[in-house]
Amino acid sequence: MEKYHRLYEKKIPRANLGVYKKNRVIYCFKDVHLDLNVMHLLWQQAGGGTDTAEIWGAISRMKKKNRDEWNKEFALQGEQLEELARNSHRRGHKVSAREAFFRASSYYGTAGKREKQVECFQNAGKLVDPPLEPVKIPFEGKHLPGYFIKAAPDNAKRKTLIFVGGGDTILEELYFIMGREGAERGYNVFIVELPGQGATMLEGMHMRPDTEVPMQAIVDYVLSRDDVDPEKLGAKGVSWGGYMVPRAACYEKRLKAIVANSMIPDGNIWMTEISPFGLIARLEKTFLFPLIKLLLGASVMPRLESIKKRWGARDMAHFVELNKKFFFDPRMIECPTLLLDGEEEIIFSRGVEILQEVALEAISHPEKKRVTGPKKLGAGGHCMVANSRFMNQVTFDWLDDLWKEKGGEKKNQK
Repeated sequence: MEKYHRLYEKKIPRANLGVYKKNRVIYCFKDVHLDLNVMHLLWQQAGGGTDTAEIWGAISRMKKKNRDEWNKEFALQGEQLEELARNSHRRGHKVSAREAFFRASSYYGTAGKREKQVECFQNAGKLVDPPLEPVKIPFEGKHLPGYFIKAAPDNAKRKTLIFVGGGDTILEELYFIMGREGAERGYNVFIVELPGQGATMLEGMHMRPDTEVPMQAIVDYVLSRDDVDPEKLGAKGVSWGGYMVPRAACYEKRLKAIVANSMIPDGNIWMTEISPFGLIARLEKTFLFPLIKLLLGASVMPRLESIKKRWGARDMAHFVELNKKFFFDPRMIECPTLLLDGEEEIIFSRGVEILQEVALEAISHPEKKRVTGPKKLGAGGHCMVANSRFMNQVTFDWLDDLWKEKGGEKKNQK
């Protein structure tokens, strides 16, 4: 695949950290990446994954504003919610137990307690009606993990959305971000991880440019089910999923619609010009590298280590080099497409807007649209973080209009 030439007719301006820090919404911490953790928890709130009072309760106990204190206090919050869940479950209070298990899962997750996160999530999932279905898709001798979320307990064929997260999302979080609301709107939702995401790293998988290969295995599984309408099968990707899903759609023509939040047709441009990783790579082995900690906060370091592991990179320079292979030609997207971005993203880098404009013009299908999340509604951040309800409203309203209801299809999940 040749790189799409229009991307290079315009100079992509580099991200301006100073402008971003001046204009970004600060939820709690001056440390950018620690504050992103707060936004990430808020992102899950609408789907029942967190509660504002519990978030602030844990933060208020932090003696120091650093990652160690964060992990300590949110692990404690997880323990407290798990205890509440088990007490309710013993006494037969199904709904209370389910909701507390879900929130415990999220707090364990943000504290890095992966096993407890999965345990509590699956305990809650058994109490959903119909129950969440854990799935492992065989792929190249390994497995792609997911959960199939049915809109209703019968096997009627329904609209189905494959939902893919980003470079640092965790599978279970996707349920709260979009899965639960999708089921309430009459959609089956399949949340799944591609190579390099979440648990796939434990099996030695890394991010790969040819996302159409694992997506083929995912679509094969989804279409093997009796409760999926093959003519109403879509896929959505957030953050780095904005590369994974559109790239896959260039080849996987069984996808009848896609949503990208935001679309990333060129990983090298995104990582080196729009994101600060190009600057980090240039400074990583110089005496100026401590400036990165001052600009972005000390909590950026664990994230950099995570990114290198996900891409299988030796260092940040190698990470940047690997991303030169991540690109696609948006002219090859032949299905209806919705592009989403945030007002703050555009403030941070005009490059985000340029990529969306170029991609929107190039997509070959006439049914295409772009929506920018407004800062005033808290939907202006990356992936519309902190206002998942707005993101879901825009996404599902667009899909509903695309796939008009013919009656008798929708049945809410409890």
